Amino acid sequence: FFYKTKFIFKRRVLFKCIIYNIFKMAIKIIMFAALFGHLTVAYQPTEYKSYSADHYDYASKPYNFEYGVRDLHTHDIKSQHEVSDGHGNVKGSYRLVEPDGSTRVVEYTADHEHGFNAVVKKIDAPNYHGEYADTTDYHRHHHKSLHPYEHSSHKFY
Repeated sequence: FFYKTKFIFKRRVLFKCIIYNIFKMAIKIIMFAALFGHLTVAYQPTEYKSYSADHYDYASKPYNFEYGVRDLHTHDIKSQHEVSDGHGNVKGSYRLVEPDGSTRVVEYTADHEHGFNAVVKKIDAPNYHGEYADTTDYHRHHHKSLHPYEHSSHKFY
């Protein structure tokens, strides 16, 4: 009888432990659902209204465009000319004076059949001192130093 009672007691304790663990797990699941379940309900993605601009087919108009800059103080010398026939065919050119005095000339065409095509030419600077040449003189002037610690073998220039 004692053995049977002990066995039944162990079964009841084991059963209570299992029930207790299931209860603890159920509480954890309920708490998790309560804490994080509301996030799926609370978050509603914003609906963005689509914007569709009206599309207008503008007819290309022919144009003739030209500008030029000639600033001798900054040596900014450039110009551009462009012509369109109104059917997508564009011809133009631009030129600029490089810092070394040479001139870069670019002639280009663009159309629907061949795309954009450019031909670049470089015209060397003239050998004389003209208005495009850099006339800065880079020779060094040697002056007597006013530095009090100058030694004859250590010249400061």
